[in-house]
Amino acid sequence: MADTAEPTQTATSRGWLGWVILGVVALAAIAAGFALPWVLSSINTGHAAPTPQPRSSSQEEKTAFVPFGDVVVNLHEERLTRYLRLKIVLEVQESEEKQLHEMLNRRKAPLKSWLISYLADRTLDEVRGTVGINRIRREIRDHFNEMLYPDGREVIRQVHFEEFTVQ
Repeated sequence: MADTAEPTQTATSRGWLGWVILGVVALAAIAAGFALPWVLSSINTGHAAPTPQPRSSSQEEKTAFVPFGDVVVNLHEERLTRYLRLKIVLEVQESEEKQLHEMLNRRKAPLKSWLISYLADRTLDEVRGTVGINRIRREIRDHFNEMLYPDGREVIRQVHFEEFTVQ
């Protein structure tokens, strides 16, 4: 009888030992997965990173700032007690400045009409903070480029606000 009890105890300890080994291997694999990016980033591959070439004065693109004007709209709130006042300036390449002035003189009414409608649909939460302001700047830039240059050119680089007041 003593002989039959011993193999059962050995089989149980082998099963437990198998789980311990499996756990150690799993932990090692997880640790290696976390350490691999760190190790690979610290290895010098022997390839020199390309150094950016400094631009000469002839390669630099000079920028110009074209004023668009002021816009005042009521925000989309229940009582219409909040309003937004903007003073917009458009950033373009200096070579495009004269053409943009002419385009703005010809198309200012539809641009301003769209801008008023767009801003009047914004709520106070949508114009609050850096994320909201940057989204508004980006959407104005994209729509102005689309309206002024239907061929797909991106002439207006940035939209800047000289004034951004919410009351």
